[in-house]
Amino acid sequence: GRPSTRAASHLCGRPGNPPTLSAVAEPCNAVSQPAADGAIRAEVDGHPTWRHRIDVGGGVFTPGGEDVATELARLALPDRLDGKRVLDVGCSDGFYSFTAEDRGATEVVGIDDLSSLMVEGRNGFAIAKALRGSAAEFRDRSIYDLDPATDGTFDAVWFLNVLYHLEHPMVGFRNLARVIKPGGLLVMKTYVHQDVRVWLRGPLARWAGRDAVGFDVGRRPRLWFYPHSELSNDPTNWVGPNVACVDAMLDAAGFDITHNLGVHGDRYYLHAARRHD
Repeated sequence: GRPSTRAASHLCGRPGNPPTLSAVAEPCNAVSQPAADGAIRAEVDGHPTWRHRIDVGGGVFTPGGEDVATELARLALPDRLDGKRVLDVGCSDGFYSFTAEDRGATEVVGIDDLSSLMVEGRNGFAIAKALRGSAAEFRDRSIYDLDPATDGTFDAVWFLNVLYHLEHPMVGFRNLARVIKPGGLLVMKTYVHQDVRVWLRGPLARWAGRDAVGFDVGRRPRLWFYPHSELSNDPTNWVGPNVACVDAMLDAAGFDITHNLGVHGDRYYLHAARRHD
């Protein structure tokens, strides 16, 4: 059957141009007795599929296609996370987990469906973690498995490109609320359905500063359900909420939106805070 969380690394956004080197996650700890550059390159090249462009040391970067420079600007992650415990839901090969670590987080936990990350028995997160000397932890867990008794609670949660892969999105939101501390930060990005969307190209896109413009007719929360492969010909895409629906689900789960960062293309970016009970 279909997995109910994000199940393919290429689904979480449209590939972009490689970012400048200053935009990628840099190793936060020196690896003891660093391997030669050639050995690092061999480790990276030995894994055929990377989503994120990650600095793994020795001048080597994983060849991911996501434009992480643009994404970091749009997500507006906190500059510093000192003393914070961070959860990265749907972490893929770990760029945003390592970014949290680079920004001072005391503990970082990334969760994802391990089957979506394994290629010939190898896991990109584990490879990047080892090469970077990172303390970030990967757990093969679903959002539906999150439990404060097992996972503890977190000061901040990244929830990026996961919602539309959930067969039961409100269950996902309520589980996030269980593991985020009251007042804690949720950084979210998701696909949204819009009644009208026009994609922009070339000079027009550069002039507008965006690759699409769109809007909904009316303000009613609505959710489209995809029982097969109706969205992007992908069987792991279950739902397509409109912006009002995302906002309403967050409210129902106990979150207050603190920063609406806008819709770029077909993705909605926002920050929310867990309400105090």
